Amino acid sequence: MTGAMAVLAVSFLPFFEAKNDAANFILSPPAEGATEAKAAEKPSLMVVEKCPICGGTGEIVLQEQDFGQASGRIGKLGSRRLKCDACRGAKRIERYVDLASLAAQVAKDREKFESTHLAKGDIPVGEAFVPRESYKDHDKRLKLVEKAYGKACRTCNWTGVEACKKCSGQGVRDCPNKDCKGGWAVTSTTTSVSRSKSGGSNRSYSRGFNSGSSRRYSRKETKVSVQVCPDCGGAGRILCPDCGGRRAAPCRKCQGLGSRRTSY
Repeated sequence: MTGAMAVLAVSFLPFFEAKNDAANFILSPPAEGATEAKAAEKPSLMVVEKCPICGGTGEIVLQEQDFGQASGRIGKLGSRRLKCDACRGAKRIERYVDLASLAAQVAKDREKFESTHLAKGDIPVGEAFVPRESYKDHDKRLKLVEKAYGKACRTCNWTGVEACKKCSGQGVRDCPNKDCKGGWAVTSTTTSVSRSKSGGSNRSYSRGFNSGSSRRYSRKETKVSVQVCPDCGGAGRILCPDCGGRRAAPCRKCQGLGSRRTSY
């Protein structure tokens, strides 16, 4: 990303708090008939954004270029408007939120979660916090609280997703067609052409006159073929085939959970 970091409409605070409440039930089970606690669910990390290939226009404007196929052309080169292959003209695609912004947001939410509990006088137990009145040193159940809360996955840090390695989390890649030049597939074919040419003279001394002659010669001719690139549809880039343009995929280390359980 360039410029200021994007502001995400995503917060992990409710997730951290719900995990903390659930872990503390080991020390203080909810009273019978109490309202059921909210499940610890991570926020949705999928957003609908402008297609990164067409910029949200739904089409590719391809300016015709002269790669040697237009010798002797009279007039200006034209342009073509093509439906974007990536979004099929829909202008937008679904993908994971920007991962750099997500990492900053998670760090901010985690800091707020910890500072809030410390300000209340809660005692940290692993990644969880236990109210001071419930905390008893050497209580064996504290280990269970710590285990129930878990620890952040070292790979994805609570998010449950990791950046696509093939596109470095960008979701787009350069067109794989080696013949693609700015969205045009340019190929050239060279052939040898044999021609006859008349001219010159041969003097016949025996007959006393000049006679015309014809000789054959060969030369190489190159023909250039230019067409819209079939791989990128004229865009010069494609959605990353490994992540489908989504930037990321569920974390393989924690299977998308975002955390790992402690073991003893």
